Amino acid sequence: MLIAQNGINEGSEAEVYGWVLSIREQKTLSFIIVYENRKQVQLVIKDKKLMSSQLKQNSVIWAKGTIKITNKAPNGFEIHVSSLKVLSKPKKLPPFNIMSTDVPALDLRLDFRALDLRRPYNLNLFTLRSKALQYFREYLISKDFLEVQTPKIIATASEGGAALFPLMYYDKQAFLAQSPQLYKEELTMSFERVFEIGPIYRAEPSRTLKHLSEAISLDVEAAFYKNEDLMDFLEDMIKYVINRLYEKEGDALKRIKAPTLDISKKFPRYSYSEVVSWINKNLEEIHEGEDLSSKHLEAFGDHVEGFYFIKDWPLKLKPFYIQPKDGDYSNSFDLMYRGLELSSGGERVHDPALLRKGLKRTGLSAKGFKYHLEVYNYGMPPHGGFGLGVDRFMMVVTGAENIREVVLYPRDVRRLVP
Repeated sequence: MLIAQNGINEGSEAEVYGWVLSIREQKTLSFIIVYENRKQVQLVIKDKKLMSSQLKQNSVIWAKGTIKITNKAPNGFEIHVSSLKVLSKPKKLPPFNIMSTDVPALDLRLDFRALDLRRPYNLNLFTLRSKALQYFREYLISKDFLEVQTPKIIATASEGGAALFPLMYYDKQAFLAQSPQLYKEELTMSFERVFEIGPIYRAEPSRTLKHLSEAISLDVEAAFYKNEDLMDFLEDMIKYVINRLYEKEGDALKRIKAPTLDISKKFPRYSYSEVVSWINKNLEEIHEGEDLSSKHLEAFGDHVEGFYFIKDWPLKLKPFYIQPKDGDYSNSFDLMYRGLELSSGGERVHDPALLRKGLKRTGLSAKGFKYHLEVYNYGMPPHGGFGLGVDRFMMVVTGAENIREVVLYPRDVRRLVP
């Protein structure tokens, strides 16, 4: 659109390239709403000869005319058209009306995702997602963190466990990366503070409203950060991004009816043992050292409300690289929003002998991590970090109940296309 070049001024000339969102015809006028670069532009046509029979909803058009300032039109102006061409016309009727308030089932919309993404709700949602990533980067770069990219095809499990996607790498077996964990730890030796925003892969067979097989993770690792430092940093980053969204993207948040998140107070920090005690008093009996189920987390989250940390988890529930604390516990934490886990992190082991013990504890072979253990012989600094689920964070910001709503083309146990 050439409006940006000439400015939005009464009587100035403008051209628009876009696709037709809606057509409303009256006796003497026709009104067309066009989407151009994620913005709605209203076209007004007085000459009926310009209304070609090929002009239908979802057509792609070019139009030229003069600008008229009016508060009745989207974005405060409309274009009175003098010339119009249909560049591409739809060959089929869409399976659902993208302007309807009656939203079809998610699976149908995902089958026709490119069309579904034209819905005004999705245009706002994914604009917010893009902005959130921008603000995460702003914050991290302002704190002197270096953005990195690590391999997504790896030779061995980064965290252990069976949730791996195997593949053939020439004549060898390889896996899709569960996380950039080992690489980002090693990078603290060279760069001290690093972050990565990229995909992670988990072959989890369950189909829930909050799990994906391919997700986007924001991973942070820093030398000389203790557990409390990491929680302070993560809380400050979350508040920064949410405040930036409220300051800069308030209109988009209103259009999707996003919830208002209270981030005015410090996020509470509860030890794992304190949560277990609350569960025993208010829900059911569980034993110290057991993992917390989704039912436990949801109940405690409803009790706390908002953002909070659970820290000092039992060591046996954490990966091999987490730093032990007081024997059976660990210098670790999870950031929660109500019952939803958003982030997991903590201090890492930097002693190679202790790391070998961690591998043995979790049933992993030191041989498979030989390349990683070798690095520790050359002075690994004390370090810590966390991974934040970007998709889950966007669920919280937008109020979406299903994680697939906030992902362009979600991948789960049942979906590999489109």
